[in-house]
Amino acid sequence: MDKIVDYLKQLDLSDVEARLYLTLLQTGPASVRDLALTIDIKRTTTYFYIDQLVEKGLIMKLVKGSKKLVAANDPENLKTLVDAKIASAKMVQQGFPNILKRLSISLPKESNTTDAEIKFYKGLHNIRKLYDEAFKGNEFRSYAKVEEKETLSPDNPGLFQKAFQKNNKLKVWEIIYDSAYSRQHAIKKLSKMNSRYFYKFMPKNLKWSITSEDILIYDGKVVIIDYRGNASCVVLQSKDFYNNFKELFDFIWRIIPEPDA
Repeated sequence: MDKIVDYLKQLDLSDVEARLYLTLLQTGPASVRDLALTIDIKRTTTYFYIDQLVEKGLIMKLVKGSKKLVAANDPENLKTLVDAKIASAKMVQQGFPNILKRLSISLPKESNTTDAEIKFYKGLHNIRKLYDEAFKGNEFRSYAKVEEKETLSPDNPGLFQKAFQKNNKLKVWEIIYDSAYSRQHAIKKLSKMNSRYFYKFMPKNLKWSITSEDILIYDGKVVIIDYRGNASCVVLQSKDFYNNFKELFDFIWRIIPEPDA
């Protein structure tokens, strides 16, 4: 039921509207009083949401003798809301290039954000942009968790392959958190990635308290990524931070044995 409510919310129904509609689908025609009692809201408030649902074509008002009732329309009526949502999304998509151009013109010519030492981002879109930025350099080091459910992209190896094709100078070193899945994944995919891709496994006996999924080290930056919940990351832009992380990474790399063939 929660998934249905979440879907209805994507069609711009409020939580109360979704619950009212689903309740009427289950109960059949009902009085406003009974409906309000069922979902535990005030009767006066219920009238407001009923009018909203009538406007959206999802419920109807009925009169049977002296009784005034409300009932759900056929769920097929949801298609009207779906079509409206698609049309609205297309309008947003078509208008984006022009809006982006106008917004870019509005920006000051010299931004004071580029030299910030610490930046915080939320959302996978921003994390993918940071990966794209890292792929444009010559050297890219990372600590990475390889999990069955790919978070960054449905095909992470494919993402790396495209990066190697676009940038023939790119070299990547990854220290992967050791697990049964990551080893199986490495044998099947990582070992065939590219001659400029190198990986090793983090020794299991190292009791590290690193909780982030990925740590990227490239081009004077250290990026710490957390994919839990609403994915987020912190970018540390500092030569000292970068050099320290890079030296530590290279030291760990040297003492870790090569992965089994």
